[in-house]
Amino acid sequence: MTRLSEDRTEDLIRESLEHLATRAPDGAEIRDALVQRSRSRPKMALALVAAAVAIIVLGVPLGLRAFTAVPPASQRNADWAVLPYKPGWLPDGFRETARSAKPYPAPQTREWSGGELGQIQLTSTPLSDERSGPWTIAPAPNQIIVHGKVGMAVEVSGQGMMLTWSPDDVYLLTMRLVDVKDPRAVGERIAGEMVPDNRARVSGELRFGQLPADLESSGVRTFMKVSGGVTELEATQPGQPAAAAAVTASLGGDRPEADGAEPVSLKVRGLDGSYLPERDGRFGHQYGAVSVQLEGGRWLTVSGKRDQATLLGIAEGLQIVPGDYSWFGKPPE
Repeated sequence: MTRLSEDRTEDLIRESLEHLATRAPDGAEIRDALVQRSRSRPKMALALVAAAVAIIVLGVPLGLRAFTAVPPASQRNADWAVLPYKPGWLPDGFRETARSAKPYPAPQTREWSGGELGQIQLTSTPLSDERSGPWTIAPAPNQIIVHGKVGMAVEVSGQGMMLTWSPDDVYLLTMRLVDVKDPRAVGERIAGEMVPDNRARVSGELRFGQLPADLESSGVRTFMKVSGGVTELEATQPGQPAAAAAVTASLGGDRPEADGAEPVSLKVRGLDGSYLPERDGRFGHQYGAVSVQLEGGRWLTVSGKRDQATLLGIAEGLQIVPGDYSWFGKPPE
């Protein structure tokens, strides 16, 4: 199964909106122009102009509406809600494979895979004050209408088809369909059958304990591999939840790959563990990693842009709790 990239989700949303904005007339400006010229222009001319921009004008009420900021996500180390929405319908054969979340206002994501049928990723981004303002309507070929509101559908190089729309005044939803047959038609149907979901959560098996002052918890991801469920935690510099992780902690069934490094033996959580120094190998550049096999055979690993002592301290402080993987491999319920 090919893992969909998460790092550029927010960038893709922003790039697509900016790209479309350069090509799209402004609905409010068109409406004002029509009002100002209504007394001097023939009715037939107005009819022709109105016909040309009718689908754009549909979006003006949405563009003028003030978005309401959502409350901040739950406190550090708590479980975050995955998405406020879920698909009410997906093509046969698609099953949920991954969930990830970051603190407000970063995106939250869940993924479904259909094997050879392709992959679908759904991301919600809260519309905060920084993301409010006029909604620029897409040019007609890229427009979609979801329950009377205008959204857009564009092809993204290397990312398949991407649909973006707002089901309410609080969230922006983005859906990517990769290797899906007839992706636009399938995507529009999924968007039309999206339903609220405030129950699904990212409930992993790890919690950060005491972190260094220059780090804070910034994300959690849960997914399944052949060896079983995996939880990954991320930590970044304070106030930068959407930045690339400085440190990652994971609990899963796979032993870390040495990839050419010589392991250094050390005690981790009272057990025989090891430290793999920073290296370049067949998997590319990898930062240092502290790992240990716990009772039951699963591997705990902490890696990132910190020295051995810092990584070891984070590993010692990690809390292991029961996780929830009951959603894995199921269609939307």
